[in-house]
Amino acid sequence: MAKADLEFPLDGIHGSPYSKSEIYYANRLGETVISHYPKHKDPAKITAHQHELSNNFRQAVAKAGKELNDPQRRTYWQEKFNAQKKPKKYKTLRGFVIAQLTKKSE
Repeated sequence: MAKADLEFPLDGIHGSPYSKSEIYYANRLGETVISHYPKHKDPAKITAHQHELSNNFRQAVAKAGKELNDPQRRTYWQEKFNAQKKPKKYKTLRGFVIAQLTKKSE
């Protein structure tokens, strides 16, 4: 991704210049970046294993949200998160919980 320093009125541009463009402009952390459009997989080409992984991840994200909303469970996860060895592999509590729940469902 390239960073772009655009002048007014283009500094707030977002999206592509025209419908068949292969590039798009986006604002990331307060800066305008230029990138290729992401290539989405054809749903017909997704394997059963990929579909299963996607569903497991979706379920882990939903369960992590519920776990972190419960104060007792959040304390439990916070203690496990803080017990990581340095350098920490996970930077956020939410990411840590999702990873742990994804590992359990495999």
